[in-house]
Amino acid sequence: MKKLLLAATGLLLNAAAFAVRPCVIPEPVAYTVSEGSFIMPERPGVNSPVGATAKGAVRYFENAGIRAAKTSAPKASITVTTDKSLGAEHYTLDVTPDKIVITAGDDAAIMYAVNTLAQLLRNGNGKIDVCHIDDYPRFAYRGMMLDVVRCYIEPAEIKRFIDVAASLKLNNLHLHLTDDNGWRLQIKKYPKLTEVGAWRVARPDLFPGRLNARSAEEETTEGGFYTQAEMRDIVHYAAERNINVIPEIEMPAHSAAAIASYPELACPVVDKFVGVFPGIGGKDASIILCAGQEKTFQFIQDVLDEVMDIFPSPTIHLGGDEANKAMWEKCPLCNQRIEDEHLSDHEALQGYLMDRINRYVRSKGRTAMGWDEVTYGKPKEDIIVYGWQGDGGVAVRDSKATGHKFIMTPARSTYLIRYQGPQWFEPWTYFGNITLRDAYMFEPTGKDWDDALRSNLLGIQGSLWSEFCKTPADMQYQVFPRMLALADVAWRPEGRADWEAFLPALDSFTGHLDDKGVVFAKSMYNLDHVVKGNGKELLAKASCIRPDVEVRYSLGDSLFNDYKLLTDSVRIEKPATLYAATFKDGKQLGRTLTLNLDFNKATAKPVITNSCRNGLAYALTNGLRASDRNSDFEWAGWYNDTAEFTVDLGETQQIKSVKLGTLVHSDICIAAPRQIHVYTSDNGKAFTLRRIVDVPEDLIYHCKARVVDIDCDFEADGRYVKFVAINPGCVPDGLAREGTPTWMYFDEININ
Repeated sequence: MKKLLLAATGLLLNAAAFAVRPCVIPEPVAYTVSEGSFIMPERPGVNSPVGATAKGAVRYFENAGIRAAKTSAPKASITVTTDKSLGAEHYTLDVTPDKIVITAGDDAAIMYAVNTLAQLLRNGNGKIDVCHIDDYPRFAYRGMMLDVVRCYIEPAEIKRFIDVAASLKLNNLHLHLTDDNGWRLQIKKYPKLTEVGAWRVARPDLFPGRLNARSAEEETTEGGFYTQAEMRDIVHYAAERNINVIPEIEMPAHSAAAIASYPELACPVVDKFVGVFPGIGGKDASIILCAGQEKTFQFIQDVLDEVMDIFPSPTIHLGGDEANKAMWEKCPLCNQRIEDEHLSDHEALQGYLMDRINRYVRSKGRTAMGWDEVTYGKPKEDIIVYGWQGDGGVAVRDSKATGHKFIMTPARSTYLIRYQGPQWFEPWTYFGNITLRDAYMFEPTGKDWDDALRSNLLGIQGSLWSEFCKTPADMQYQVFPRMLALADVAWRPEGRADWEAFLPALDSFTGHLDDKGVVFAKSMYNLDHVVKGNGKELLAKASCIRPDVEVRYSLGDSLFNDYKLLTDSVRIEKPATLYAATFKDGKQLGRTLTLNLDFNKATAKPVITNSCRNGLAYALTNGLRASDRNSDFEWAGWYNDTAEFTVDLGETQQIKSVKLGTLVHSDICIAAPRQIHVYTSDNGKAFTLRRIVDVPEDLIYHCKARVVDIDCDFEADGRYVKFVAINPGCVPDGLAREGTPTWMYFDEININ
């Protein structure tokens, strides 16, 4: 690691220099500023001792929105020179009142210097403080993945994305081009891949709930693909901005689009029609490429030949994740391959397939990449692994064992399909939250990592899976501004995270996104809430990830004419509507949080349970109804198990009405209980059964998100009311998630 350079250069002689955090993303390694400023001419001249360098620099200036002209005049406004001793992607930028000097280790570094300069110019409205910048990235690999299978994106939109990625000094664009839901790249030797595989049946439901079973007669109208000419143009466009485009061709799973196009690629035991999936796999996901047939390997090699001809990328992504082996276990050809190759099991068969294709890719002078699972079955030290599962620990563990290089793109920190703010305000998706602050604070290395493991980490990647995106605007909303935060993580020195100091640069750059017509989420201004009972009253809190805003609240006034600053919990003793929002300089920034708080005999009372899976049992009695999102922090959850919880009313009371709020959404494996048993007790020890509720079958597995109050009425006296809810088991056949264990979620216990 290069030493941090904080001293000003000899160009800064007019005043003492001091270090600050500039409004630049990603944050430069070293930035010192002095008195004075440089005013950029309307069309600055760019001079270089090497003419080609100046010509390239002019192109970078134009790409960054600065009109510049090549000149040989010695007093040019901007001088660009190269110094290979600086190393790859390393540049210095010196600004005096009279000129700007860029010194760069390579061509990419020139572009990075120009992009830094462009941000400084936008911040200063054409004027730049006298300063010195010494800058280089922490990681060599700084990437972003776009899933263009679930949501096809036109080439022009990909180019717009590349423009922003380049301005953030990202250098790799990973395109997920094939999956169960579509094949997006023209392959001339196999024309059906785009004639058939690029198109699926259009279904209006949310992606997880789209039934994949369909007849061969159904019309396929949703999709699209890139011709080879279009993709070459995208690759060239990216290369001009120093971005490498990595193609991903999935294997052996996530291959329904290929099998729909060429059914002979499936195992011969597959005896059903296979079409391009409209949604998420279910049992059909077990239909994968047959590893027992030589024609499968020939197909993959033929496809990769054309892919490698289109993409000059030194790395080719082979997928390799989530391969269900059910068909392989039944397939005589796959079992024969296991015997012939002396393999231990079907997991080792995938290792054989991936290793064989890896060797083919290496024979073409390229390096293979894949998801965590490519290390299963047989270690392959020369494959670059993308650590995605959980916190990326699988890739770390296997790197320790085999020494392979890896890239961190953990689902918990970098999967941009997740909610990026308080879920009550967000478009529907799933898998919980990754806020903008979470993304910014992500640290890809562990405290216990040794030098060898650190050297194996090539970098990080944000990954956008697009199941819940229908338009480019939807994808932009999910990506931005979190990509700004991840770009900062990938570049800035380790240990330099400063969320509050990052915000001015963030605000400046989002203004630039506005100018470019890029949609970005303003979720950072919305409020999270927590409402808990203390036995007698409710305590409501609201918080924002931005520390530079004030939180105002009002009881009953949505216009905030009568408001107070929310600095602690708001005490609620009776039914009320609490409104809250973020403000800055008197202007409301975030959306209004509306909490309709109701009271019954159970409200604010303690809940006793030792089995709540997600730790949110307090939500059962907090007077607040949950949304239809199971991860909105208002649902108490139990997975694949009986739910048991008891509310303590504080004293023995007459009970006439009992209702239990539940969420049903079998499309994402959430079901109502099959039965609910309700008991009462005066002492919390001896309980009497008061009611057994049989839940109707059509409610248990309702396919669409639905919040339901289940009537558990009875009349009796009691202090403690216990609920035992029986899990109904796996999603039944014929539904989108058939055969999958289920969650049960509950929110309000209503007792009167």
